[in-house]
Amino acid sequence: MVQGYDDLYEVVQSAIENYMEQEDAVEIAFEKNDNHSCSMINKQNRKKFVLMFAKYGDEYKVGFAFYEPDEYGAVKSPSWIEDLFNYDFDANFVQHLITEHLV
Repeated sequence: MVQGYDDLYEVVQSAIENYMEQEDAVEIAFEKNDNHSCSMINKQNRKKFVLMFAKYGDEYKVGFAFYEPDEYGAVKSPSWIEDLFNYDFDANFVQHLITEHLV
């Protein structure tokens, strides 16, 4: 369960490492951002997720936004934004995001 940014970074990095062990994996980069969010970026097609940890009332959630570059390679605003309760966010979910949306 993600209880802070360090947990978020650990879950995302672990999922990327597990994904990269696959034979047909593409390179996925991990970046920590200045605002404490983090990003997963497909180095080939430049699709990316920005993920952040947040508290909403008494609940903790992980928010994520999906960015897809336009035909010129520019990424201006997210294609979609979603959030998930912190107890539902794990490495399996991150791998799903990678395989279903980044690749």
